[in-house]
Amino acid sequence: MDAPLPTVLGVSIIATTIGNRPMNLSHAYLDRVIARLSQVAEVSYRRIFNGIGIYYRGVQFAIIINDHLYFRADEHSRALYQQKGMAAFQPRAAVNVESSFFQLPNEVLNQPAELTHWLRIAVEAAQIGDFRDDETTLDAPIRHLQART
Repeated sequence: MDAPLPTVLGVSIIATTIGNRPMNLSHAYLDRVIARLSQVAEVSYRRIFNGIGIYYRGVQFAIIINDHLYFRADEHSRALYQQKGMAAFQPRAAVNVESSFFQLPNEVLNQPAELTHWLRIAVEAAQIGDFRDDETTLDAPIRHLQART
């Protein structure tokens, strides 16, 4: 039997590290994001090096790091994210690196039409950048989600 997950203020967390610095993801936040995304598209997710990668048909279009959701951008969509005031993901170890992920405002998760709009932009950016994972060769399990009842 697996050991119970650690909690912070009563919330279970998934702990991982990047360098010496722990990265925390609450199960509540992950569940909320996946539930909202699943309402507009069939998504899957899996642990990646420092968080959670979110996929649509094998294309990684988003990441969750430290309870923040970031959508992928490309050279064409970057300006759209910046115009909306969306912050770029910036790893602490990276200096002068232009990120291809931008933080999605939390209120977008509560607006299905707006969420669908940004999801399409992110998936298109990921497809153009050829960021497709070959799911048949992944060691980590992919969790294909169904609509929640």
